[in-house]
Amino acid sequence: MKRLAAREIAFYALMLSMIFVLAAIEGLLPPLPMHMRFGLSNVVTMYALFFVGRRSAFALAAMKSVFVLLTRGPVACMLSFCGGMFSLLAIALIAAVMPGASYFILSIAGAVTHNLAQLAAASALVSTNLMLFYLPVMTAAAIPAGSVTALLLRAVIPALKSIGAGGEKTGASRTCV
Repeated sequence: MKRLAAREIAFYALMLSMIFVLAAIEGLLPPLPMHMRFGLSNVVTMYALFFVGRRSAFALAAMKSVFVLLTRGPVACMLSFCGGMFSLLAIALIAAVMPGASYFILSIAGAVTHNLAQLAAASALVSTNLMLFYLPVMTAAAIPAGSVTALLLRAVIPALKSIGAGGEKTGASRTCV
């Protein structure tokens, strides 16, 4: 097992802090219909995936789920973990298969996958497939949510790069649209 240097620990702490702050900001926004959220903190995990590495992105998503466990309980943690992991997996797979895919496309695909994974987890939790009737609504909601995340990611990339947050990985040729 590789030991983390102080710089890497500080970097992860900074990224995790950004996740917490974005989640807190989102909590202050007026509620969206049907318990929907934009998932603003996913900007940080997507940045990590594109510019730091897959392992870091998945680690941050897991740490985010632990934060959700501590602040909102075990059910929310399970939904966060399933949504976050499957979303990152889908984004990573699509980016590998389609290297020129834009942040916009990848973010929407991640939002759709996030919602699908959460609905599947919720269905398993309540032992019924009735949750899947919510699928069309959640799929439609993923489009604006993924769009907002992509736009925010595109806006913060220069700032994060300027502070040395991760080396260029796979995001060099991506565009917002």
